[in-house]
Amino acid sequence: MVAKNKKSKKSKKEEHDLDKLSCLPDSILSYILSFLDTKSAIRTSLLSKRYKLLWTLTPSLDFVLSESETVYPNSYNDVVPPEHAKDPSIFFFQLYVNRILRLREHSNLTSFRLSLYKDVGMELLEKCMDYAAKHKVQDFRIRGYVKNQPVVLPELLLTSSSLTNLHLHNATPYSIRLPKSVLLPNLKFLHLKKFQFSDNNFNGGLFSGCPNLESLVLSRCSIRPRDEVKVLNLNFSNLVNLVIKCWRSPWICFNEHAINVNAPKLAFFKYQGHLARVNFNDSLLFLERACIELCYPTACTIVNLSERKQELAECFLSMLRYMCNVEFLSLSMKTIEVLSALPDLRERSHTMFENLRLIKFTAENKYREKTLSIKTVMQLLENAATDVLISDGSKKKKPSPGYSKVKTNKKDDAKHIAVPVHVMYFLLENSPSAEFLSVEIPKISPSQA
Repeated sequence: MVAKNKKSKKSKKEEHDLDKLSCLPDSILSYILSFLDTKSAIRTSLLSKRYKLLWTLTPSLDFVLSESETVYPNSYNDVVPPEHAKDPSIFFFQLYVNRILRLREHSNLTSFRLSLYKDVGMELLEKCMDYAAKHKVQDFRIRGYVKNQPVVLPELLLTSSSLTNLHLHNATPYSIRLPKSVLLPNLKFLHLKKFQFSDNNFNGGLFSGCPNLESLVLSRCSIRPRDEVKVLNLNFSNLVNLVIKCWRSPWICFNEHAINVNAPKLAFFKYQGHLARVNFNDSLLFLERACIELCYPTACTIVNLSERKQELAECFLSMLRYMCNVEFLSLSMKTIEVLSALPDLRERSHTMFENLRLIKFTAENKYREKTLSIKTVMQLLENAATDVLISDGSKKKKPSPGYSKVKTNKKDDAKHIAVPVHVMYFLLENSPSAEFLSVEIPKISPSQA
């Protein structure tokens, strides 16, 4: 009897809470629904009559067709796909999206995301892009998947004054045609993934048409070999954040391809992947954080890996000189390996990192993080028994000064970090204001246990 009373009270409380929520105006409820994906927002129509069409007012649309999708969605059980439909999930997805676009109230959109992992055809992509443009979308993200012919972004979208965030992702090499020119006066964030800049699609107009851009991400992009386009000029007077990830230009183009950056207000720079020639127009006066995660080939039999690593180190050192005003510098362990290829690193002419306060070494598969004062690090360097400084990943308070004396603790899941002494001296001798060194200790792999 007591249990029944508790259930009854709980049920009444839930009804009361739902009634209180239902008392809110449609504008607030639709705003709340905008934080849900479109599928979940539509499911709220089952709550009550009040919610039946409330989802049609939501200012956000989010459509995803995953690679593993087999039936989409389950509300079309009475519909039989045509015989020529190779994949029923694509057919049902098209029905679903068309129905949502037809039933939704024609109010402006704050965000529209279309993420495709299957080829749904050009017609649906073009319809979605047109719909987003006509409803003055502010945040537009698309992962295009087309095999036969690239989709062209509508002119209305490329000249939109409402667009502030644009994310274009090529699932296949030529799903979306890169616009040659745009006029997006209020665009703040631009993310391009898997695009190849070439004579056919790039003349600089893409970037010059975004005068107020604050954040740019280039992920898995490249310049096409043997084209007249050799240099990517990034001229942005208001750019604050720049991220370049996994640049794809081949090694044979290393000396001729370059990325020239003119961004006087740049405060954050991240580079990840194989190094490209990145030239900054001037010292970055407002740079606060720089994160570098280089990688290099380790199993190539065609070239001399040692010579290539040295060439990468020379190029990276040139890029590093522009970052003399940085306050936080993060370097991956592979980046440290690249720098260590220069035995005379400490004797090189270089610029002081006058404002650098924190140096961080990052590792893959992080297990824990240790932070040491620069004074402690200098003591470890002075007492080092070998050319390598070891930061012990065990739970002992002090790192071991000598590599040969370090014993692996198999009960511990972390391993040691080895940093060449001449690289450490190079960083510390040029960072008079440095206060701390933070080191990420990676988890030990099963093969090393």
